[in-house]
Amino acid sequence: MTAIDQSLNIFQNAHFDETIIKSDIHTYLPYGSFNYGLSDEIRILIQSQDLITATYDSFLYIEGKIQRKNEDAGKSCALTNNFPAFLFEEIRYELGGQKVDVCRNPGITSALKGYISYTSSESKGLHHCGWAPNNNDDEPLQVEYIKKAGDLEKYFAVCIPLKHIFGSMEDYRQVIVNMRQELILIRSRSDADCYAGQADASITLNKIQWKVPHVTLSDSAKLALFERINKNTAITIPFRQWELYELPALKQAQSDVWQIKTSTQLEKPRWAIVAFQRGAKFSKEAKAAHFHNVKIRNLKLHLNSESYPYEAMQLDFNANKYITAYQNYINFRREYYAKEEQDALFDYWQFKTCPIFVMDCSKQNETLKYSTVDVKLEMETVEAAFEPGIVAYCLILHDALVQYNPLTGEVKKL
Repeated sequence: MTAIDQSLNIFQNAHFDETIIKSDIHTYLPYGSFNYGLSDEIRILIQSQDLITATYDSFLYIEGKIQRKNEDAGKSCALTNNFPAFLFEEIRYELGGQKVDVCRNPGITSALKGYISYTSSESKGLHHCGWAPNNNDDEPLQVEYIKKAGDLEKYFAVCIPLKHIFGSMEDYRQVIVNMRQELILIRSRSDADCYAGQADASITLNKIQWKVPHVTLSDSAKLALFERINKNTAITIPFRQWELYELPALKQAQSDVWQIKTSTQLEKPRWAIVAFQRGAKFSKEAKAAHFHNVKIRNLKLHLNSESYPYEAMQLDFNANKYITAYQNYINFRREYYAKEEQDALFDYWQFKTCPIFVMDCSKQNETLKYSTVDVKLEMETVEAAFEPGIVAYCLILHDALVQYNPLTGEVKKL
């Protein structure tokens, strides 16, 4: 039927989707000891298995306070960009007692992924989550403070959407049916990455909650769903996992080769995101979510005999010649999310002060099968040698498949 013919179809019936008749957010609390001190493990469990949850839209709600010492009352101290994620060393999501997704060093992982994924307008919508990458005020998150008690103590309330830290929550936008779910959080060894300034401060967490949407289906939709489940049908969860690797020191030479990992064929990289920091870890003077320009000339990712990119980048940040790296950066959203607009968080000049290097290895020859894939990164600077104290981060985005059976509760990673 042509477009003109379709416009004449004036007698068609209106259709309203009433599959979901109710959606409520339910709050889950940690069990066991309610101690949120440094290095503590916090577990939050969804025990009931007679539920349908939209876990992909769930979030962590956190209340706490940052307190300066009396002797530092006149010194500056501000919560930094992405500080809620830096409160934790690791966050895991388990389904049916099996690990499905894990985010190690959530602060760095979510910052790297956020810089290449969010636009300026999307970032503005995440200020209440502690995400404010372009805000350079002394108190970038002051609007989130819910109470002030003098100059020494400030209270905050923030949330962390799980899709901000887990690839599974960003990619798999389907409900979870009749399964035990658990979130495990490991507090950081230090909270120094959460604030920046001249003062010494401490952060105390008063409340951590997991808020999860519950979905109620209409009778017909529920009948159709459980008819499939009762046939012992397994449900597949496909997603792209975010895996962070850290090289704590680079060679004092002009080039270095980093043997990152050996992966299986399924878990070989589809994207590699690389960034560098200089003296930012657990330093109250530096912003932990900011990455530095270390004057990279070339970066090349090697997957066995294949190299990405094919040609050398030949960058020169001193001469403002880094258009190749910036083009790769702005192309990420188009390729990863299949979005046509060329929008990015950083413009060309902002990118120079916080360069994020994106290597697209998503298009590979699948006929060449290897039992393992050796992943290594070749790095070169325009200077005579890399400066001391430089840390390299590589965020690898790779395919992952998990299957679960709501009838038996079995979960397996493929």
